[in-house]
Amino acid sequence: MKKKILSFMAVMIVLTANYVLAEEEKGSGVKYNLGNIIVSATKTESYQAEVGNSTTVITSQDIERTGKRTVQEVLRDVPGVAVMQSGTFGGTTSIYLRGAKPGQTLVLIDGIEVNDPMSTDRSFDFAHLTTDNIERIEVVAGPQSPLYGSDAMTGVVNIITKKGKGKQKFNSSFEGGSHNTFRENFGVSGGTEKLNYSLSASRLDSDGINKADSGTENDGYENTAISSKIGYKIFDSSELSLVTRFTDAQTDIDDGASDDDPNYIAWWRDFATKLTFDQSINSWWAHTLSFSYHDVRRKYRDDKDASEPLDYVNSWYKGDNKKIEWQHSFSAVSWDTLTAGFEYEQERGSSYYYSESAWGPYASKFNRETVDTKGYYLQNQFKLWEKLFITPGLRIDDHELFGAETTYKISTAYLIPQTGTRLKGNWGTGFKAPSLYQLYSSYGSPSLKPDESKSYDFGFEQGFFKDKVSFDLTRFHNDFRNMVDWDSATSKYKNIGRAETKGFEIGAKFLPGENFTIGTNFTYTDTKDKETGMELQRRPKRQANFDVNWRFLEKANLNLGVTHVGSRKDTGYTTSKGYTMLGLACLYDITDNLHFFTRIENLFDKKYQEVRGFAAEGRSFYAGAKASF
Repeated sequence: MKKKILSFMAVMIVLTANYVLAEEEKGSGVKYNLGNIIVSATKTESYQAEVGNSTTVITSQDIERTGKRTVQEVLRDVPGVAVMQSGTFGGTTSIYLRGAKPGQTLVLIDGIEVNDPMSTDRSFDFAHLTTDNIERIEVVAGPQSPLYGSDAMTGVVNIITKKGKGKQKFNSSFEGGSHNTFRENFGVSGGTEKLNYSLSASRLDSDGINKADSGTENDGYENTAISSKIGYKIFDSSELSLVTRFTDAQTDIDDGASDDDPNYIAWWRDFATKLTFDQSINSWWAHTLSFSYHDVRRKYRDDKDASEPLDYVNSWYKGDNKKIEWQHSFSAVSWDTLTAGFEYEQERGSSYYYSESAWGPYASKFNRETVDTKGYYLQNQFKLWEKLFITPGLRIDDHELFGAETTYKISTAYLIPQTGTRLKGNWGTGFKAPSLYQLYSSYGSPSLKPDESKSYDFGFEQGFFKDKVSFDLTRFHNDFRNMVDWDSATSKYKNIGRAETKGFEIGAKFLPGENFTIGTNFTYTDTKDKETGMELQRRPKRQANFDVNWRFLEKANLNLGVTHVGSRKDTGYTTSKGYTMLGLACLYDITDNLHFFTRIENLFDKKYQEVRGFAAEGRSFYAGAKASF
């Protein structure tokens, strides 16, 4: 299959190059809609149409019109992304990008790696990440290890916060609704020729619902989030910037699926910051030097109660990640951009667990461990005749324990403006280093090797009637091997896992009127554990989204969202049923500076479970107002 894909790309490049030369000579001057600017696909600013990857950009305007308050809610509408939450209001939330494990997708906030070093698979929990102060969210599907290293085997999710500009502005909002839920937000932003700044702070309190599907005790939730970005131009060609995001959340949890508990509490505290120096040395050479730090702490406590007088749990997990990156971009000619960089990363973590039960006390401690990794990457973006885009990339990572790991990829896109067509294709390799827990816990081993993958995708996008109608189709395939999985025979983690995920993504968009938009997408994902022959857990085969947005009366906006998630295998031999859910959101501009908003979630009160044994939110109503001055 690898040879077939490479042959396909080679033939396409040759044929399209000849075609482009012919069209260039004709001087047709036909234009193509290049889409949004995206950074995450190449680490440089590029239009979506100029990269071969499948990309999705969700803007702050998109988030505002749907009224969604968390990032995981926003990601549910992205093709290829399946979101599974163990009970709403703070329940553990994982994403499965194109059927991969949660830990095989890298999550960034303004370029800061925020995957949890002390989670079992080094994945990121989306339960507490709010949409406050977010400018846009970029999702890049496909192998990204050649640019980002470990954890980016099947893609990258990058959350980019707002940059202040212009006259100083203040904004505040208040929202209330079902389950005794209240949310307050305050922000300020502005900028001059030298200085720009933005700051946002929010608080969410809710009585919540009972997360276990049995029992009557509601599981409350609290979330405090602070986000800031500040930049200062030292010289005309250089800028120093600092971004920070802090989240402090507390949620009531239960003993597990279908097992209610009245006093089990979890705390989650996350701090991420990055200091960056950007400089344009001359017209063709620019570099960026950055230092980032991420610290995440989790704590769990279950006190004894009347129903469980002998049970007690107290545990904590601490992990942090430091990273220095120096990136250079060279554009000596308009049709070629060379990007080269070096990274040094250090992750460390520790944990403690203590419990009491009828069997007696039990304690275990994970002493602080540290792992260092150096990464070197090189990428070349060729832009030929403004229609053919070829981007090869290579990276070498030097891990403290298992040594060097080399990954590579080639990405290509070709535009046919005369027909409104875009062809795209990718082929690449990826890897994921074992987590600290898998390396150093009593169930792991320092001799573990990284997960490895080979992936490809190809497809096309087609526009009609001056892009009033558009359609896209992408075929993808991921082959995972040597994965770190649990070996029940030895009760240890070993490199025994092999898996395959494949499928296709279809999307369509209609613009019947200037203020009326209809969008839909469908994802089919076929997964297989090659060791057992069974489907992978919690990956729905079929998933679809439908979105209608109508701007009317010049001041009002109405948004209808429909989500369908098909049945999927859960733990053991159990299966979670599919479900279809509707949401409705409305905005109304009372004045230029005062806005009213309301939304209804799960409009028809559908009873469903994303993770078997954990309840989901029924029909809920929320309303509020936002003021700016």
